[in-house]
Amino acid sequence: MRSHLLKLLALLMVFGLVAAACGNDDDDGVATGPDEPAAEPADDGDGDEPAAEPADDGDGDEPAAEPADDGDGDEPAAEPADDGDGDEPADEEMMAPCEATVAGTKINYAVFSPNANMDPTGSSGALVGGTQLVNVWDVLMAFDPAAGVSNGQAAESLTPNDDFTEWTLKIRSGITYGNGDEFVAQDVVDSMLRFFDSRGDGMTNRAAGSVALIDFDNTEVPDDSTVIFRLHRGWSTFHTLLGDEPGMIVNPRIIAQLLDEEAANATEETSAARLVRNRMAVTPDLVNAASFGPYEVVEVEPNVRTLLRARDNYWGGPVCIEEIEFTFPGSSTANWEAFQAGDFNAAFLRDPRVFADAREAGAVLSSEFQNVGGLFLFNQGVRGADVIGKDIRIRRAAHHAINREIINDRAFEGKLNTTNAIADEGTLLWSPELQECADQEPAFDPDAAAALVEEVKADTGWDGSLLLVHADTDPGPEIAQAVEGMLEAAGFEVEVDLGPVTTVLIPRVIIQADYEMAGWGFNADGATWVASLNDNLLSTSGSNRMAFAHPDMDAALGELYGAATVDDQRAALAGVQCVWSEQLPAMVYSVTEEGLVLAPNVKGVQRAGATIFLFGNAYIEN
Repeated sequence: MRSHLLKLLALLMVFGLVAAACGNDDDDGVATGPDEPAAEPADDGDGDEPAAEPADDGDGDEPAAEPADDGDGDEPAAEPADDGDGDEPADEEMMAPCEATVAGTKINYAVFSPNANMDPTGSSGALVGGTQLVNVWDVLMAFDPAAGVSNGQAAESLTPNDDFTEWTLKIRSGITYGNGDEFVAQDVVDSMLRFFDSRGDGMTNRAAGSVALIDFDNTEVPDDSTVIFRLHRGWSTFHTLLGDEPGMIVNPRIIAQLLDEEAANATEETSAARLVRNRMAVTPDLVNAASFGPYEVVEVEPNVRTLLRARDNYWGGPVCIEEIEFTFPGSSTANWEAFQAGDFNAAFLRDPRVFADAREAGAVLSSEFQNVGGLFLFNQGVRGADVIGKDIRIRRAAHHAINREIINDRAFEGKLNTTNAIADEGTLLWSPELQECADQEPAFDPDAAAALVEEVKADTGWDGSLLLVHADTDPGPEIAQAVEGMLEAAGFEVEVDLGPVTTVLIPRVIIQADYEMAGWGFNADGATWVASLNDNLLSTSGSNRMAFAHPDMDAALGELYGAATVDDQRAALAGVQCVWSEQLPAMVYSVTEEGLVLAPNVKGVQRAGATIFLFGNAYIEN
């Protein structure tokens, strides 16, 4: 992503996206977005998978252990990208000031949750591995939340046609993988097909649903530098998919070799593709050979720590900082305390109480607000399970029973920005029409909740039992305890299962589908709008964690994909909210702020996604 500027030109009746180049390192910027875009990358991929399979998530769809406050009413050019003090690391330095890697320099990075996998198809998102992965694999496009557009990284340009059903990608020449193979355009298609082909085969990454919008049969690779993507329907912010895990290209020749090696070990329950993902999860040499990002993997202990070291032949030029070590202190509070103590010079935060403290301390922050960031999922029959959440009266009863302000007071010291809407006021796609629909959902009414619970018991013989699964990361236990009490006051008999995100929450929700209600988050931000909602709510999506299905929602999501202007997107999102309030697929309780706090001498950090950070251009000032 060396230096690159952006030129955004209007195209025909709506808007167009034209590649433009100017920069110090022969780096081209790629303009991809409307005048006030609300961008949205990808997410998908479910399936029956073993408990040992590395776990999913995070930039789009992830467990919501600690949501937060949101922006003000003034709308920026993209989804609010507030950094608290105006010091935005992502825009600070576009060329790393070093001629070679500086020995002894290191980023100690406190993560929200440790990653379980180094394969892009086996881990995802800002919360669970996104930053670790992007610094190893690199990415085709990098999303700029301040401008709401995507810039070229390993790609030179990305240009759509008039109706956004065709996008032409040009990749950079001269990039080679760690094993010496040349990066060519066909690799993009082959690498993305892994997401498409692995649907239902134990893939925990959430991007398969959005990758499925690519019409691979009609997508062309006319030469080694060009891919012409053709989509099954217009997608005005397709560029964001190429900044998510599908844009992290894995050398297909190495994958083909590994598939051949694992063919003899495959069983009916465990495919060769799944065995390859498991090997890639924990084998640094394989990852390093198949990648071309600024860093290589030195050590990876799944769910514990990951150590990266600067690649000495990075295509983008010298990588200044020698090492990055990712570890998990235990919570946002622990991250902040350890950062203040000097144990870390970069720490991920996701708690409004901590952000308040960091702002008061004048810390350097780069953060993003996530709509649908704090919510409760309802299992409505994932993989055919006979669960009580299928009955909309139960979902309605839970809405009546739960008071968002009680959660706020007990878990967040009153600092949480609670909301009943899928877009909060002050964020880009909120509108009065959307809020009007949001306010049609069941209001807090314990008596109405109790009446519905008794009605369902009488009609079905259900005993009132409900399994609530939640992360144990602070303040997860307080959230779960508050919700348990409110539900039991309405006649539910609640069992709470608390545990770590990667080893308990994600396996229970994604891998085993063994839950009835779960603390989660879709995290719909500037880089994940359409895909976050589509992949979790579309009836045919492989990452529909709840098995929610309704034709009106499918139609509303289709309108959201095709919306090109911000006004169109607001209108389409209001339509999604209206169906949400009628069908109650899940219960939103807050927007969530998340992002990075940096030591003042850490410079040049850039965003690859909304809260995924690239260190290829970063340096440590004396």
